[in-house]
Amino acid sequence: MHSQRIKNSILKADKLSFNIFMDMESLIKSYYPIVKRIVLKTVIKMPDGLDVDDFVQIGMMGLLKALDKCDYDRNTNEFKAYAVQKIRGAILDKIRSSDRISRYSRDRLKKISKAYEEFMNEGIFDPTDEMVAQRAGLSVKKMNKLLQEVSNSTILSIDKYIYGDKPFIESIKDEKCKSPLNMVEESELKNILKEGLAKLNTTELTVLSLYYYEDFTMKEIADVIDKTESRVSQIRTKSLIKLRGYVQRRLNI
Repeated sequence: MHSQRIKNSILKADKLSFNIFMDMESLIKSYYPIVKRIVLKTVIKMPDGLDVDDFVQIGMMGLLKALDKCDYDRNTNEFKAYAVQKIRGAILDKIRSSDRISRYSRDRLKKISKAYEEFMNEGIFDPTDEMVAQRAGLSVKKMNKLLQEVSNSTILSIDKYIYGDKPFIESIKDEKCKSPLNMVEESELKNILKEGLAKLNTTELTVLSLYYYEDFTMKEIADVIDKTESRVSQIRTKSLIKLRGYVQRRLNI
């Protein structure tokens, strides 16, 4: 009798393990398009030797970490939010480790950022590309090429400064799990950021809105505003550089 009970327990455990495995397999399959979309949105310029499939696999590793550290039975929406954070984190970590820019490009990027800050100090928030390029000592063509080349690194550095671990623009409406002090500080930063957003031109605001709020990829945005993907990337990078400069200026950093 005892042996039959043990046998039944083993069969029940095997069935449970099989069901959990099948559920996880189904979950991983269902997340594939989500992971791929995050890759297409996050990796603007593929590092040498890597392609979309490589980053999808990296994102999947982030999903597995989320599964490992999260209760499997927790609320679906809560898990999805947690999983997306882990997926994006894994992708950004890979970008940080593989997408290096030269000192020359970094120095030129600093000159572009400084040019925007100088124009802001002069009361000009929306200088033309020609104005910025001239002050940075570059041609417009070279400036735009540089913005495209360093798009990943630029966005990473701006995200870290303004947004922290989770992109601030994406979390601007999230008021959960924050201390009163953090809420006051973040509220001030939100107001400053909103002021900066209001100063962007229509094209810049459209690009950021479609990218961060409507979850469009670069290609989809390019189709909407009738520009190339590289141009959309340049617009996004310049917009965030301007926002960073505005925030620094308002916070006296």
